[in-house]
Amino acid sequence: MRLARTVLFTIALSMLAWSAAADTPHHRVPFTDDELIAGFSLTVFGAEADLQGGRPGSRIVKKFTGPVYYHIISTSMVDRRDTTRAFVEALGASVQNLVMIETSTLENANMVIYLVDRSRYIGTIRETVWSGVDGGFLEGNACSAVIAARPTGIERAQIYIVADEGFLGLSHCLVEEIAQSLGPANDSPLLTDSIFNDDSDLNVFALFDWFILNMLYDRRIEAGMTEAEARPLLPEVITHVRSIVGQLFTHDDPRIARGDEPLH
Repeated sequence: MRLARTVLFTIALSMLAWSAAADTPHHRVPFTDDELIAGFSLTVFGAEADLQGGRPGSRIVKKFTGPVYYHIISTSMVDRRDTTRAFVEALGASVQNLVMIETSTLENANMVIYLVDRSRYIGTIRETVWSGVDGGFLEGNACSAVIAARPTGIERAQIYIVADEGFLGLSHCLVEEIAQSLGPANDSPLLTDSIFNDDSDLNVFALFDWFILNMLYDRRIEAGMTEAEARPLLPEVITHVRSIVGQLFTHDDPRIARGDEPLH
């Protein structure tokens, strides 16, 4: 969870897709089943920190099992609510079985996204983070997220994003923190084709990451499953997910292949 050096981020789903289609060493198409299974294990069965003072998360599937009711709280001098809303909607549109619904009330939300100025980042965490959470771990990152999960699924998530330090930094935080709060919470240096790798210079939500989220939210993968329980199901899940991702991303639009910034 570090602030990216550079990032090209676009909002609409078709614009997000350029990173998936780019034919570069970081975007090999397609991935083998073994690569996707390994990536799933690395991202899903673990976490950089959990609610127990920063100790490693338990190695079970963590995911929302019902609709994600998200609420955006913006106290920043720079209004990034529309940008945030558009990315969340794109996630809901591109991940099968993931339903993202904005709610106007904090009480009804199980995902709260805080958009703050850098000067209020640490203060907002200290004022709002749940009791028992290692706030120091969150405060030490450029942006952060924390989830509360049981074997029955993720119950709530809080995401802290700095909105007044430019669009590039904001976009990386939106991509990584919101995606990780949905369940694939671990970063690994072995994930060469994923944004979930703090040692990589990859700064976009890549094709590999769309695979991982769609695999996680496949109905055959249930919250609370151990790695031993989930792993035998993954080949069949991957076969299904290949058809989903293939429909989402195409090479037809030259902007997608090149990664050009679209006109709005």
